Amino acid sequence: MDFSCLSMLEELYIDENPIVSMPNCVSSLPRLNVLSMSYCYKLMSVEHPPHTLTNLTILFGSSSKPLLRKIVFDPQMSPLEFFIDSKMFTPSSFEFEGMVKFQPMADVEEKVLRSLGWTELNFLNERRVRTEIWFRDTEESEIQMYYEFGIFSTIYGGEEMPNWITNRSMGSSISFTTPSSPNKFRGLNFCCVLTSGFMNQLLDLPVIIINNITKNLTWIYQHYLDIVYLGDKCFTLLSHWMFGMNEMECGDHVTVTVPIPYLYVDQVTKECGVGFVNENGSKDEEDDALGYYKSWNHIIGGDLTGFQFKTGEYTLHTRRFMEHGNEVDQYYHELVDGACYKEKPQGFRALSQNGSSPKMVTHVRM
Repeated sequence: MDFSCLSMLEELYIDENPIVSMPNCVSSLPRLNVLSMSYCYKLMSVEHPPHTLTNLTILFGSSSKPLLRKIVFDPQMSPLEFFIDSKMFTPSSFEFEGMVKFQPMADVEEKVLRSLGWTELNFLNERRVRTEIWFRDTEESEIQMYYEFGIFSTIYGGEEMPNWITNRSMGSSISFTTPSSPNKFRGLNFCCVLTSGFMNQLLDLPVIIINNITKNLTWIYQHYLDIVYLGDKCFTLLSHWMFGMNEMECGDHVTVTVPIPYLYVDQVTKECGVGFVNENGSKDEEDDALGYYKSWNHIIGGDLTGFQFKTGEYTLHTRRFMEHGNEVDQYYHELVDGACYKEKPQGFRALSQNGSSPKMVTHVRM
């Protein structure tokens, strides 16, 4: 079927269809504002919906197996409202452009790893990890690289910190002064080891709080994943935070804290460590390696409108942009979360680039 001739179409509902991707003809609809692809249980990708779109709905049933692996947007997209159940995303190897990206560590380009200061991590290539999103079915996969909000991270079993994590502290927090360097400061690597008193225990991915005391800036980061399952008693979380001169520079006094998850009293942060990344002289190569990641809109130093609490802290969690189509969830979000934030989100835009006519509404079941 071809909808491309419907030049006046503004709303399109193709729910409950056995499609594996968004039909190509939808991309060319010049006036489309609303697109719904709910209960399309075979859906794996949504690539380049019309840039005029202002509302995207993709809801799945609670018992469906997640298959969706890729959502990609036009750089000129309009500010977009989502009604999306993130439980439908696979917990490995997927990209929701501008929001979150997972890929196997073995597939990450070497120049990207070098720009992050990540070296000698080949030992991760043969390992596996089992994770869960929002109390959904777990999935075992290769060790993944996770990216959101300008933060790269990876999770692996054991308590082996990389040797370039030079500043270390036992316990759940570490304080430091960013060291002086002839080259500009450009990123912070943070690593922590979490342990449990039981073997084969599920471990909750912790919140990471970075507080730049000098600049009075605080970021509270909640990982996209919820839970890690390991056959060992501990796992290591390694992360890289892309900071610019406006957020952190040499001489700033900083603390990083990993609070104990309130549901898992037997879980302990055993050790924390940090390492510093400065420009190494080949700035063009670094910018080329990380250019795509820096182009995302909602990253530290970018547009975090809607993520700031009234008290000034930034809370970094992708659920802030997602409505789940559940009245209880929406009520709780408005009553509790909405009261905490400085302002409401103004709509999602993946990348950092930026009519009034007769309206047609079409419901299609193929």
